[in-house]
Amino acid sequence: QYETPEVSAPGAAPVLVIGNTGDPATPYEGARRMADELGKGVGVELTWKGEGHGAYGNGSDCVNSAVNAYLLKGTVPKDGKVCGRHQ
Repeated sequence: QYETPEVSAPGAAPVLVIGNTGDPATPYEGARRMADELGKGVGVELTWKGEGHGAYGNGSDCVNSAVNAYLLKGTVPKDGKVCGRHQ
């Protein structure tokens, strides 16, 4: 039986974790758990209320802007931010 290893990153730079409520391949709850496991101030959760596998580049300016800012400037949105499907 496979045991999930513990994940934590105390003191690490913020990590953007995106959860997609309509992703058939990776359940939304997994993103929420990952953000929690990374720890307060490290795991920053962004929720996209959309369909399909993957949120970036899927038509949401809200998600695209957050990911671009994270990758290009190292900034993250407020933890718990929610992006609507056509936002």
